Amino acid sequence: MGTTSVVVRMTIACAVALSVIGIAAPAGAAESPKPRKSACTADPADYACLRTDSRKEVAGEAVTFRGSLSKQAQKNLAQWTDDENTICLTRYKTTPEEDGSWPWQTLDEACTTLNTDGTFGLVAYLGRQGKFFYGVEMGPCKGDAGLCGNADGGLLSALGNKKNRAVAVKTIAP
Repeated sequence: MGTTSVVVRMTIACAVALSVIGIAAPAGAAESPKPRKSACTADPADYACLRTDSRKEVAGEAVTFRGSLSKQAQKNLAQWTDDENTICLTRYKTTPEEDGSWPWQTLDEACTTLNTDGTFGLVAYLGRQGKFFYGVEMGPCKGDAGLCGNADGGLLSALGNKKNRAVAVKTIAP
């Protein structure tokens, strides 16, 4: 295993450790994220960013999300997906569970491929009504067993972002 591979694995492992700490925080321990049209990771700074033009949309209608990944995030994504560079949208409730966790759902139908300049765009048909936070994660892991079994493909979640922001969209009945 080369030095670059070890560094990438450690970077992903550190990001996972930070995200697990944030996701597992007890209720009331942290202020709920602020719903916004855009959000970027705080640590590492601008590792991943996501934005939408829609704050409110009719359920089942198309919502466009755009974003970007840092050079390090691009390298991690390439290793994770074996250069397929797939990114998928994730959905979070706007309040934590009773135990303080923030579970998410990967929207497998809302995936795209990263552009060569580190940007991406995807269109999602959000059929579930209500207000939700959105993030992005790396697509299916196609790296080696050590990477896939010991790391998390999260890029941008609802927690731990700059200025405590989370991308939010409210879907309403037609």
